[in-house]
Amino acid sequence: MVFQSLPEMSKSPTHSRDAAQRPESASAASSAGFASEIAGAQSVVRVLRILKYLGAAPARGVGVSNLARELGLTQPTAHRMLSALVQEGFVSVHPTFKTYTLGREAYILGLAAESRYGIKAVAEAAIQRLAMQTGDTSFLSVRSGDEAVCLDRKTGDFPIKILTLEIGHRRPLGVGAGSLALLAYLPANEREALLARYPAIRQPHHPAPELLREDIAATLRNGYALNPGRIIAEMVGVGVPVLDRDKRVLAALSVAAIRSRLSGTRLQEVVAALHHEARQLAQELSGRRSS
Repeated sequence: MVFQSLPEMSKSPTHSRDAAQRPESASAASSAGFASEIAGAQSVVRVLRILKYLGAAPARGVGVSNLARELGLTQPTAHRMLSALVQEGFVSVHPTFKTYTLGREAYILGLAAESRYGIKAVAEAAIQRLAMQTGDTSFLSVRSGDEAVCLDRKTGDFPIKILTLEIGHRRPLGVGAGSLALLAYLPANEREALLARYPAIRQPHHPAPELLREDIAATLRNGYALNPGRIIAEMVGVGVPVLDRDKRVLAALSVAAIRSRLSGTRLQEVVAALHHEARQLAQELSGRRSS
């Protein structure tokens, strides 16, 4: 019945005008809804980028102005999103310095992902074996943005222990043996992008950019990364990457000791032990991810 009456309605100028406007209104409403969906998706992407940025930020956190500038957000937008994340527990704000870090809920989500993607539990035996075999301190490191994060540390039985790198400690990629191994074995384009950003995060006691490039070249040439006392003069570190089947860097294993214990024949013995554990760990991780 409705369809049958349409021709009659079209005879009226007023009805004709209304009918002509309806498709435009429907189209406008559809466009508005689509635009709203896009805006909503963009907001989600922005929130996720904030979480990723905070996950790669220094332990002391970052201020809203730095975060907004780095992510290309206005300060009001960044502050609004951070406030929502704080309210939900995914971000914490320092009451005095007003800097932001990941919060408790982010930690809980990380624990949930640990059972499937976590490397720490899988690598623990390898780190322990390295410490027992060498008698020195062994480390597990992974990349987090432009930094390397220490996920685990085990100490050997030698009386002088190197404890300069705590679990959870962050350093710019390239600073320290494990961190250098992570950087050197990245794809060339990623490595160059990181090196371009390095001067902005480098501290005075970190290697100069040109020296870091020399360290990378030596690492690729020798097959292992060596920190010959760049951080502490009498402490030496050596590290190797853990690579998957496609030669992508998953993590780095490293050993640190006083200088007299990491030179000559013994250095090569430690490098061999690191490579052995790195290969074993890569196989274990590959099997875990395919299961």
